[in-house]
Amino acid sequence: MNNSTSQDKHGEQYFWDKIAQERIYAAFDRSEYADVFEKALGKNLSGKTIADIGCASGISAVMLASQGAKVIGVDISPELIQQAKKLWTEFSGQTDFITGDAEHLNIRDNSVNACFFGGVLHHFPDREKVYEESLRMLISGGKFVALEPNRLDFLERIEWGVADLRGKLSPNEYPIDPNEMRRELKRTGFHSIRFWTIRHDIPFLAQFPVFKYFFSRQKGFWLKKPILSFINAFRSPEQRGTFFVIEATKYLGINNLNISARLSWRNFIIPFPVKISPLHI
Repeated sequence: MNNSTSQDKHGEQYFWDKIAQERIYAAFDRSEYADVFEKALGKNLSGKTIADIGCASGISAVMLASQGAKVIGVDISPELIQQAKKLWTEFSGQTDFITGDAEHLNIRDNSVNACFFGGVLHHFPDREKVYEESLRMLISGGKFVALEPNRLDFLERIEWGVADLRGKLSPNEYPIDPNEMRRELKRTGFHSIRFWTIRHDIPFLAQFPVFKYFFSRQKGFWLKKPILSFINAFRSPEQRGTFFVIEATKYLGINNLNISARLSWRNFIIPFPVKISPLHI
């Protein structure tokens, strides 16, 4: 795990190109994607344009497309992008898979209704540039939606420690505190920020070869459920769940403002008394 302030781009690309050669990859199950999309974006996405950043093999992108959206699928791995193009030719009219870096995207300003990140942001030691890119691309009132590993769940932290020892992590990965991420999004200029937890599990059991056949994420709840019920009695809601979903909205009416200028508006001196509504910031 890397706690530096910048992402190792070469390491990330190498890691995910290798994954593409091994299997079709999606960070979450289809049912998990479906639940998040319905809760955060709604069922009917006709007429909407969505940027799926870190789309991997394209499963989440085509699920959004099947609900009527036009989807721009972006990934740092050229191999994963080629895989997605080959897998989902029947959705070629609604999907555009491109290689790209979440900190520097070739997507027009104010052009997408939502930015979706499925297990992506925890690969960035410093996420500010990713937030700013999202804000730039989103239309006024557009949605930011992300699923990320929850640092507040100690069971998840144990899994990451074991996975790190086994060499199963990319160079930049580390789970995120959702409260910290909420503060970061607010500083960037998003509002109406909320999060909730998912995947109530004891994930590190599946890291051990002997146990993985009995305690994968879909198995072993005859034992996991009573253990989690006991543990959760002593934990706050945000600590219960190995992953979290967070959503935020771009303020209405800021499409034409320069992001850096908007973020530094307090540096300007207003020569006369005036009441500024936060909706116009």
